[in-house]
Amino acid sequence: MIPIPLLVALFLAFAVDGPSAPPPEGADLIEAVLWGVAGGLLISGLSFVVGLGTAWRVGRRGYATSRMRRDLVIGSRLLNIGTMAVFGWMIFDRGWPGIVLDAWGWRGSILVDDLLIIAPFLLMQLCYWWGTYYGERAIQGLSIARSGRATARHLYLKERQSLALILPIVSLFVIRNDVIGRLWPRWETNSWSEPVDLAVLGVGILLISPLFVRLAWPTRSLPDGPLRRRLETIARRSGFRFTDILVWDTDHLMVNACVTGVLPQFRYVLLSDALIDALSPLEIAAVFGHEAGHVAHRHLPFFLFFFVGCLTFLTLTSPVLNGLESWIATVPGLDLASLPTLRGVVEGVLALACVGVVFWLVFGEISRRFERQADVFGCKAVSCGLTDCPPHFDFEDDEPEAPSPPIQALCPAGIQIFSEALASVAHQNGIDATARSWRHGSIASRIAFLQKLIDAPEREVLFQNRIRRFRFGLSALLVASLAAAGAAHWLGLLG
Repeated sequence: MIPIPLLVALFLAFAVDGPSAPPPEGADLIEAVLWGVAGGLLISGLSFVVGLGTAWRVGRRGYATSRMRRDLVIGSRLLNIGTMAVFGWMIFDRGWPGIVLDAWGWRGSILVDDLLIIAPFLLMQLCYWWGTYYGERAIQGLSIARSGRATARHLYLKERQSLALILPIVSLFVIRNDVIGRLWPRWETNSWSEPVDLAVLGVGILLISPLFVRLAWPTRSLPDGPLRRRLETIARRSGFRFTDILVWDTDHLMVNACVTGVLPQFRYVLLSDALIDALSPLEIAAVFGHEAGHVAHRHLPFFLFFFVGCLTFLTLTSPVLNGLESWIATVPGLDLASLPTLRGVVEGVLALACVGVVFWLVFGEISRRFERQADVFGCKAVSCGLTDCPPHFDFEDDEPEAPSPPIQALCPAGIQIFSEALASVAHQNGIDATARSWRHGSIASRIAFLQKLIDAPEREVLFQNRIRRFRFGLSALLVASLAAAGAAHWLGLLG
């Protein structure tokens, strides 16, 4: 769900200082632009090779094999990496920001300059989606012939989905850089401006992002009926408050669900159209319970605290890079005129490496543990509370206003229902159940963990205690690190 490539592109474009050399002019300017176009065409061509190549393989075999699915996933990941690499090369080697701001004269404009700087990445991403879409259709057994309207709709939905997740961040950063910078220019010179801005922006993003998702994603309210009443019963039993349950239009290409919003007044649960069509009502209820579990265990606020805390720590400790240019100058045979550019590149690589380590290792570990915790809650949402069932009692027939018992204990039938929902989601999305995911873990490992709870329900208490200790320990470590970095920054010990 998180558009990591777009976040990296924004980081490269705006969070890392680019080349300080004057922008190219005349023939050099034309050459730089043409090289950028060539890089974009390379990514576009490779995207169509991967997508159409997959479609050709599926057509020749007559069906999609697990090897074809895996190759498409690997090819898509490599294309994402290539897109980010080409965009980074345009920023640091071709001087794209300087071309936009100075050579084309857009410096000082509000939002337009930012959009032009990020535009090459958005265009490459659009071509990547276009090319790989043919492979995705073939994998799902759909024809790629005469799919022009379907392709246009797919690109439209993908762009809306991606931009809705990132627009809150872009909007608030524009307010910070373009509006506040003009109204209160002295604030930007304050050494504490960046940490404070990051904290305020993080809270703002958390609060307004559900509105962007609601407005930008193609959704509609789930109509009244047996399914909605079943989900509302689960919400009452779990004390889960929300604004609305939405059907998420993915053109029936994605079996997925999500919850957005920390405050119940701006909280939406999204169920994709393909998920509603593919799963049984009980399985949908279990998935809904999983999303409710993220809220019940306060996962979203913890993610915000961790993310903003890590960025603040990196900002506070960034002065240690002040001596980087002097160190680079000691490299023998180096052109001193290229020092500013090299410093920006090295800074960008180091910053990306730090962010990558934090995301891949720490954030990934947090996310996988939270997913299992939400899985357990999803099982409880469809459990009757009796450890010796079946027979299994279903709360579907409760009257809308009738009091329902709160969600408490697991039951074997509830665990089995959620396990089957996970397996169905993996199958419908063409995901290998044993394939690892850095954010969610493999479907097979999650199902195996839940199956163990059938034979040993006491494991659930131990698991919840481990999650609490993990959260407390990580929070304490982050707070201590921020305090140490803040003190060092205040005393001027970091450079």
